[in-house]
Amino acid sequence: MVGLALTVLGCSGSYAAAGQACSGYLVQSSSTTLWVDCGPGTLANVQNHVGLHDIDAIVISHHHPDHCAELPVIYNAYKYFTDVKRIRAVGTADVRRVTDAFQPDRDSGDLFDWEIVSDGDIAQIGNIRLSFSQTDHPVETLAMLFQCDDASIVYTSDTGRGWSLARLGHEPDIVLGEGTLIGATDNPAIPHISCAHLAADANKVGAKRLVVTHVPPGSDPSKHLEEAASVFDGNVELAATGRTFSTT
Repeated sequence: MVGLALTVLGCSGSYAAAGQACSGYLVQSSSTTLWVDCGPGTLANVQNHVGLHDIDAIVISHHHPDHCAELPVIYNAYKYFTDVKRIRAVGTADVRRVTDAFQPDRDSGDLFDWEIVSDGDIAQIGNIRLSFSQTDHPVETLAMLFQCDDASIVYTSDTGRGWSLARLGHEPDIVLGEGTLIGATDNPAIPHISCAHLAADANKVGAKRLVVTHVPPGSDPSKHLEEAASVFDGNVELAATGRTFSTT
């Protein structure tokens, strides 16, 4: 594999639509596989693409359940059904806190090799470099920039209007961005952004490609795509479970 590949494990916003899963993605290079966010339903879906032993690290943006609630089940899967002794887990302090709460001794560190990150931190996993930026969301939430050689993907995670893609640089190959709202539902009091806001921000940083995700159940995905496409200067696509997007 040349560059980076992004595979959607789930993309429903806030809760899973019928037959779908919440937020979760694979980011892969030629030699490294990252599981990014693990909302409900993503453990089943990740196994359609890789084995659990193939994952180099799990990276979690924040502790809202639609982005991390699969972690206690992932713990069980690795601990009792694989020969993997340790798996690297990268996330905020609250992600660890809520995961630890499910263990009898309130410590999941016997399996997860925790690396706590926050705004401005950088992590290296295999040949993928990750940069983190705290977004505008009610809990500590980290957007991420993935870089490998000349390829780059930015994942906004969840954010309100007070954060910009520019905090993670310019001209990413792919922006995977939340487009929870559209014109009819846009409200500054809601800690999410509209597809029009996302697309305009992606234009400002010169993004080459935009993938819209985190569409809530009950909202027509085609309207989210239409709104983003009416603003973004490049190619816009909708995240869909099972789809893979490549930087090449």
